[in-house]
Amino acid sequence: MKAVAIILAAGEARRMGHPKALLEHEGGKSFLQSLVSTFGKAGCSVIGVIGKDAEAVREQHPAVHLVENDGWQDGQLSSAVSGMEAAIEDGADIVLFHPVDMPALRATTLKSLIKAMGDSVEGLRPEFEGAAGFPIVLSRSAAERLREKDGGATMLEAALRGKELRRIPVKDPGVVVNINTPETYERLFGSAPKLAPPPKRRGKKSETTTSAPSVSAPMEMEAASEGISGT
Repeated sequence: MKAVAIILAAGEARRMGHPKALLEHEGGKSFLQSLVSTFGKAGCSVIGVIGKDAEAVREQHPAVHLVENDGWQDGQLSSAVSGMEAAIEDGADIVLFHPVDMPALRATTLKSLIKAMGDSVEGLRPEFEGAAGFPIVLSRSAAERLREKDGGATMLEAALRGKELRRIPVKDPGVVVNINTPETYERLFGSAPKLAPPPKRRGKKSETTTSAPSVSAPMEMEAASEGISGT
């Protein structure tokens, strides 16, 4: 069963002031690169959907499979559909949708979600302490139905409203923590938002000496309460 992850990274990021795909997460990696690594460790192929600042994101991530959503201004759902079509073309059996501003989830969580998908399950999503999180995991057929924009929905969650997604409790606060404002970034990382260094400046030294901050679950839940923006 081939799993393809769609990282939604096409939005304008007005509140953050910087393209969220390019923000530094850990070890000199950008949010997008960190997610590509995490999903890859879980056995997923990865596709990033870009729009605003597409050229800069491509330059920063030359090894990442990126597709451009020319209609990114139409909302998150248009990016999800763009990514879904690329994933189906890539032979996906299941598709995982995840916003780029949620880089803290664990590969072990993703493995559990993929394992939980059975032939009779159309979709599922993780929950942490009762709060619904990401990624949203859909079967191939359910993902293809995203083309049907019921009620003119522009957000992925709105398009899935009313559809039964199995909820999977996990012990991973990363599934609900989104980093979509400068204030949240500074609380979690201890500095103002900054961009990841260019790829040529990344090296083993920086990756081994720099690690993600240790963040308590209460602070993470506070960040999550600001809402999941998605891009």
